[in-house]
Formats: sequence, structure tokens, C-alpha cells
Amino acid sequence: MTRVRFLRPDGSLDAEIEGREGERLLDAAWRAGQPLEGACEGSIACSTCHVIVAAEDFERLPQASEEEE
Repeated sequence: MTRVRFLRPDGSLDAEIEGREGERLLDAAWRAGQPLEGACEGSIACSTCHVIVAAEDFERLPQASEEEE
């Protein structure tokens, strides 16, 4: 599982959950009670699901699949 942390604008922790395998980030956010609209319904076409990954963690990720690009 993947730990997902939701931070407030000041950088403090708002919520932390374990992401479920295959779960969309938007669905995980809603499950954590985050007030996100999700206008694109989780297709990552709007500005709802911005993610910041630390450089050292990003380097450990596998190449994106065609479905993810």
C-alpha cells in the first residue's frame, strides 16, 4: 500500500491514509474527507489532483505506463 498525506497550505498535516491498490488519487482524497471537486472525475485533466513527489522518491518510481501518460 501507499501512504498518502494531505497537507494544508501552510505545510501542516491535514490527513494521512493508506492508498488502496488501483485506487484513484481523487477517490482516496474523498475517502480521507478532502473537500475536492474532481471536475474531471479523476482523469487528471483538471487541477484537482496535484502531487508533489520528493526527487529521491521520484527516481525510485518505474517508468510510466502508456495508460499513465
